[in-house]
Amino acid sequence: MQLSLSGNIKSKKYTDLLFLMLIFAAILRFAIGVGYYNPQDTLWYKEWVLGLNSGLFDIYSRAEQISLDYPPIYLFFLRITGFAYDAFGAEVHPYADMFLMKFWPIVGDVICGLALYLVFKAKSPKTGLIAAGLWLFNPTTIFNSSFWGQTDSIMCLMLLISFVALEENKPLLACLLFALSGMTKFQCLFFTPVFLMELFVRFRLASFLKGIAVAAVTVAAVFIPFMVGSGNPLLFFDVYLKGQGQYPFCTLNAFNVYGIFGLNWVEDNIGLISLHTISLVLVAVSVIGLIAVYVFAKRRSVWVLGFLFMNTLFMFMTRMHERYQFVVLVFILMAALVHKKRSFFYCFIGISLITLINQLVPMFAWRSEQSVFNTYYGQLMQTFSVLNVILYVISGAVALKYLFEKVPEVSPAPKSNEEGDAAL
Repeated sequence: MQLSLSGNIKSKKYTDLLFLMLIFAAILRFAIGVGYYNPQDTLWYKEWVLGLNSGLFDIYSRAEQISLDYPPIYLFFLRITGFAYDAFGAEVHPYADMFLMKFWPIVGDVICGLALYLVFKAKSPKTGLIAAGLWLFNPTTIFNSSFWGQTDSIMCLMLLISFVALEENKPLLACLLFALSGMTKFQCLFFTPVFLMELFVRFRLASFLKGIAVAAVTVAAVFIPFMVGSGNPLLFFDVYLKGQGQYPFCTLNAFNVYGIFGLNWVEDNIGLISLHTISLVLVAVSVIGLIAVYVFAKRRSVWVLGFLFMNTLFMFMTRMHERYQFVVLVFILMAALVHKKRSFFYCFIGISLITLINQLVPMFAWRSEQSVFNTYYGQLMQTFSVLNVILYVISGAVALKYLFEKVPEVSPAPKSNEEGDAAL
């Protein structure tokens, strides 16, 4: 009875701490988000909101006029935002614009922190608090949602819960969630090879096929109303294929191998053998490498493989934007906490820093032509691209070492009063 009471008190303590963390993180983000006026991308979101007020399911018939290049899921959230503009008018105070446009990114960011806590809560509430804190008070996540107003944390949240469902042997739920994530942001689809390989290896063929069917039905259920509304039966292909083809450049401010050679905003489809073709060959090689890891590795981890695969695409695939590396953060953080490896935690710190800088440098360069970021933009991009490639090599070596090293024999664990409190 005493142990049970102690456990309840301890559980309440963790819950109270989590609540305070979530409240403080949300207040911090909204204070920054409202106070920092950023027209880059957020005013495009406003155009979408105002376009949605004329109709939800026919919005893609007006896609070119409002520069709409997102899949449908986020549009449902923006339609809710549209009710505020219906009530107060389109020309609200700039602070109100920032609040409305950054509302869902900030909420998604905070919920992602909550989700990380819930993933670990049952086995170790302390680890859950560490996971939530590392997300909620990470400068790069704060910058992404509060300064920029971007939706990358929503993408991270969707991928997190879909892969957790896969780890918990819930293939149909995992496939449904992964389909929804792919309709939230295009970049989620980069994780498809990892998801499908794990689904195929982990479950029987019948479960694999049922999962694919669930995903297909989910996509159809979301897209069909938009197809009918826009009068375009090929809308699915237009959204994903044309969206990717809108930016045919080697790199779009991304710190990767193309950034080293000063190829920022340089077209990737020129020449006898274009860099885009070469990058697609490298993607194919990466997929073959992923399959090889599943066949030959001593260990298997969706978190390590998801991190390694996406980080590789970011480094070698053309048409990468500055924020496309952001999503690997949730995978390397999960790898660090699930596998209790300090080396993964150090990679998480390094990538947090480089993704923060990769967001900060272009944004501040855009804000002022007289700033040091604009004056020395080329040099900054080349320098940090070199550093990021070095970080990629180090983190890749850490990931491959974990996957291929001999798995130690498990000896009976000594009894302990603490329940998995050693998070790292």
